[in-house]
Amino acid sequence: MMHMNSTRAATRAAVSGISPPFWAQNKGWSKMPRLNGGKLTFVSSKRKVSHLNYTHAGGYYYHPFTKHGKNEKIKICKSAQRGVGSFTEYQQNNTMSSRRKKKIYLCALIFSGVFGYATLKWNEKRDVTYFLSEMKEISDDIFDKLDNIVLFVLDKNKLREEKKRIQEIKSEIEKLNLKHINYLYTYHEESKDYACYLYKGRRRRNITKEELSADTVKEIFEPFFTPVSEDYEKVNEGNKGNFPVCVTHDTFEKEIIEDSKRNEILLVLFENTCFLCFLYKPFINTLHKLFKENNIQLKLKKYNIEKNDYAPNMIICRGTPTFLLYHNGKGNKLDEYKPNDIINKIDQIIKSPKDIKEQMLEKAELIHTRMHQFGYLTMWMTESKIIENMLIRRHVKDIPNVWAVDNRENTNDDDVVYNEILTALIEEDTQRNDLIEDSLNYTKEKINAAEKSCFVAAMMMANELIDEEKKRYEVS
Repeated sequence: MMHMNSTRAATRAAVSGISPPFWAQNKGWSKMPRLNGGKLTFVSSKRKVSHLNYTHAGGYYYHPFTKHGKNEKIKICKSAQRGVGSFTEYQQNNTMSSRRKKKIYLCALIFSGVFGYATLKWNEKRDVTYFLSEMKEISDDIFDKLDNIVLFVLDKNKLREEKKRIQEIKSEIEKLNLKHINYLYTYHEESKDYACYLYKGRRRRNITKEELSADTVKEIFEPFFTPVSEDYEKVNEGNKGNFPVCVTHDTFEKEIIEDSKRNEILLVLFENTCFLCFLYKPFINTLHKLFKENNIQLKLKKYNIEKNDYAPNMIICRGTPTFLLYHNGKGNKLDEYKPNDIINKIDQIIKSPKDIKEQMLEKAELIHTRMHQFGYLTMWMTESKIIENMLIRRHVKDIPNVWAVDNRENTNDDDVVYNEILTALIEEDTQRNDLIEDSLNYTKEKINAAEKSCFVAAMMMANELIDEEKKRYEVS
């Protein structure tokens, strides 16, 4: 039995490459390392150990149970495996590895804590600002292209409170079934008065923080976002095709979208308070007559954006005058707005005969004459008004306070008087429809009348001054 055990031991030694003396001395084999496939493995650990410098001594011995002869030598491998070391060195490296693990673990804990805290704060901020993703921050480009705007004024330092308030208000607005509402926001930390601005067409309303609440949404938003339209019959009364048709909000679909499927339409957007629009008005009327007389297939129509909200399917334009070209139900905004540029664009569209373009250019030159005439008219009327005010103050010295209150103490301010007269003249002109030549003749007559009025007022002032000097001379 002992012979068999020694034989098995010798066999293991031969296979493993370990000398019998070394192998035989290790009785507790289950606690010692085993060589498995050329790698050192410990029973107490599943990890493979490498890079340890341990070698065995070389030698010769006889294997009694092999095919080799009794006297044949079998050479033992000179070294067991490069990189395999002693158990003591492994324990030292394992201790160093344990310290390194603790440091790595500590760093991982710190990093995880910092990352987790940052993630928590980011999620909190995202939760507060997420409601802003449903809106756009206002800019000039966005404002110029949108209508039906609800602009919220936010305080960056109070977004959590703002979020709740805005969500409540938006919920109430959605109950009203208002179409095509665009929600925008802007930051204004110093805004203490207004919480919201409403825009529709050229109209605007400012809403204070006290006004804006979920309970007041219906009474504020519903009437404001109800479209405003002029009376089509009233604004076109007496036209009879002599002047461009005035399109209204309610007739836009019929007059522009549907009619443009049969004819090309040049729609002029204007305002009563726009000085350029005021100068262009008789020129546009004259072009309409010229096209009609020469059977040019281009219709000129007008749209007052000051009196009508933007209609559905209408191009949003904030500036005036603006020219929109509609064809087959679709429109394009023209970049041109100066008289000569517009004429060149019209010439490209209609491919007009040379004489027609020359006539249009001649009419465009009269716009400058119209502007100069209005300058003269305003100047003469201003001088006349100033002299009249001086005469009135001379005769009402006993009630100066009443005069000052009625005229806001600025009757002697030439600029104020000039602006008041210019505004009055423009308002008067908007009530009339005429051609450019007729407008010039009418203005020329008014200039002559203003010159005479100013001369009369100046003579009255001169006579009064002469009378005062005579009285002073007689008294002295």
